[in-house]
Amino acid sequence: MVRIFSLHFSKWKLLLLAGDLGVFYVSVLLGLLLNPRVNYAAWEFLNQYKISVLIVGLTYLTVLYIGNLYDHYQDFRRRVNLTYVAAWALAGTILVITLLYFPFAPFIGRQWMVRQALAFVVLLVMWRYTFSAVALPKRLQQKVVIVGAGKAGHRIMAAIQHRENCGLAVVGFVDDNPRKIGTKIAGLPVLGSSKQLSELIHQFNINLVVIAITHEKSPGLISALTRVSLNGCQVIDMPILYEFLSGKLPLDHVSDLWLLLNILKNNKVYYRHVKRLLDLGLAFLGLALSWPLFGIIALAIKLDSPGTVFYRQERLGQEGRPFQMIKFRTMDQDAEDQGPQWANEDDPRITRVGWLLRKLRLDELPQLFNIISGEMSFIGPRPEREIFIRDFQQPVPQCRTGRRANDPPGCVIIYGYNEQIPFYSYRLLVKPGITGWAQVMYPYASSLEQTKEKLQYDLYYIKNMGFCLDLAILLKTVRIVLFGRGI
Repeated sequence: MVRIFSLHFSKWKLLLLAGDLGVFYVSVLLGLLLNPRVNYAAWEFLNQYKISVLIVGLTYLTVLYIGNLYDHYQDFRRRVNLTYVAAWALAGTILVITLLYFPFAPFIGRQWMVRQALAFVVLLVMWRYTFSAVALPKRLQQKVVIVGAGKAGHRIMAAIQHRENCGLAVVGFVDDNPRKIGTKIAGLPVLGSSKQLSELIHQFNINLVVIAITHEKSPGLISALTRVSLNGCQVIDMPILYEFLSGKLPLDHVSDLWLLLNILKNNKVYYRHVKRLLDLGLAFLGLALSWPLFGIIALAIKLDSPGTVFYRQERLGQEGRPFQMIKFRTMDQDAEDQGPQWANEDDPRITRVGWLLRKLRLDELPQLFNIISGEMSFIGPRPEREIFIRDFQQPVPQCRTGRRANDPPGCVIIYGYNEQIPFYSYRLLVKPGITGWAQVMYPYASSLEQTKEKLQYDLYYIKNMGFCLDLAILLKTVRIVLFGRGI
């Protein structure tokens, strides 16, 4: 993993991006060499049209990202994936022609654009095939041992096994419980205790040690981990690796202190101020571009079902401040006559026009006024209703079995209280948004368990929020609007 700004990136994903950039610049040069009308040096062309070439390159990379072609776990040696690469590269070419050639034909040559585009498609397919041929076997060489054979160890092992070709191969577990040593857990052996960690790393050629212990760590374990880290083996905390693999935080395996330290570490005052300026600029631009749609949508809603055009509902914003969120109405007027209810993807209360508006995310357009008034942002956790938040924050006792010698068998001790959905209050630390990381990764939540799952993505965003993550969310939102799928 490589850390850039507040996010962890795979070195393979960065290599994939660097290769695409290299392919693009080679295609630019080939476009010049294959054009008989160009009679000046390549550097003169690049100097003269540097802005146009930069826009072309950024357009290609953006289109490839929207097409989910930076998922480095894909095998680009498969014919279907190579076809997908070529199709998205051609889609980028069409967008480039639309953006540059028609409005700026005198400033960038048509012959160059055609030859460059053909060279880019061919080279990109060759590069992606080569990447998978070289990278996929190499990824499987990094061996992992998990310290802790409990629930946290099980969960991180499952996350690693779920990501095929992620580059991590779990050799086994290390645990200080003598009853577990020598047994197998989910098919993998418990190799020994933390005292044997250095020996096991040398014996099995371990590259990465994952600490999967939620409770307090013993001095002996800390000493063993310090030694192996100083000897060159990478040591990583389970939540960090889990969020890297899955894009969410494991709620059951983090603490308030862990969240506090990690959120404070990424605290960016400048980001919040600049983000507010960007929100205002994009909101006014959005209203200027979309105002004709307001009348069309309003007419469609009135013709489709009786009731109001707009739907107002009180939600809780930053720091729990209530505000009136505005949307185009997508459900029957009497949708909540029986009281507040969960909404789901196939909700029978959704009208025909409402289904289309939700699919295209057009029902969210009136929330541009919420952004201008400062109640919402473009990017952030979705605002929730107070009645649900109140339920999610109800204190629930935390229990464990007795550990003292004089504790009777089956003794259960209450050692504290937590929210019904742990850490749900953290969602209220930031301004809610029209779209967010949870929205693009896990769109619908219609139960308590699904809400808990969705919160894991919201906490990932709160911990890692920054301009890079915001841009990724916007591009994923475009993918959902265009194709109805996110991840």
